[in-house]
Amino acid sequence: GFCGWPCAVNLADQNHDVVIVDNLSRRKIDIDLEVESLTPIVSIGERLNVRESIGGKPMRFIHMDIAHEYQRLLDLIIEEKPDSVVHFAEQRAAPYSMKSSATKRYTVDNNVNGTHNLLAAIVESGQDIHVVHLGTMGVYGYGSHRGATIPEGYLKVEVPQPDGSRFEEEILHPASPGSVYHMTKTLD
Repeated sequence: GFCGWPCAVNLADQNHDVVIVDNLSRRKIDIDLEVESLTPIVSIGERLNVRESIGGKPMRFIHMDIAHEYQRLLDLIIEEKPDSVVHFAEQRAAPYSMKSSATKRYTVDNNVNGTHNLLAAIVESGQDIHVVHLGTMGVYGYGSHRGATIPEGYLKVEVPQPDGSRFEEEILHPASPGSVYHMTKTLD
């Protein structure tokens, strides 16, 4: 896809062994919306064939929906024993996530279950695998920080109590999603 293909090519060009796992939902969403990408999107098979024909290191492709094919994902991780997983397997568009009840449900199901399945499969496999995951600025909300530096991670706060006392607590920050898509990224 938009981020995955260039990343895969770059990693293969650096002599990494690359296995692309994709459910090809990006193409299906465009068909459902009756839209076309501004840049032509050729099939994954054609991309892989052209890459090899010009001398690029071969990459493998596995058609899989990681949000729904947990056992296949676990079996693949056990078989391949990857050092790292670059995880871009999420529906990518905030507007699409808010289009209808169906697109909202798809976004939550795909994004949250996919990430959860990947992490659970890594734990269940018993392997030490580095995960790289793409985030988004949308988890911070929009316009509410008025140019201030946005803290990230765990933030110490004082919590006032009805009796006037206060206690310190660490909370995870940020979490102010402006769409269903950004909510799934916040959950990640």
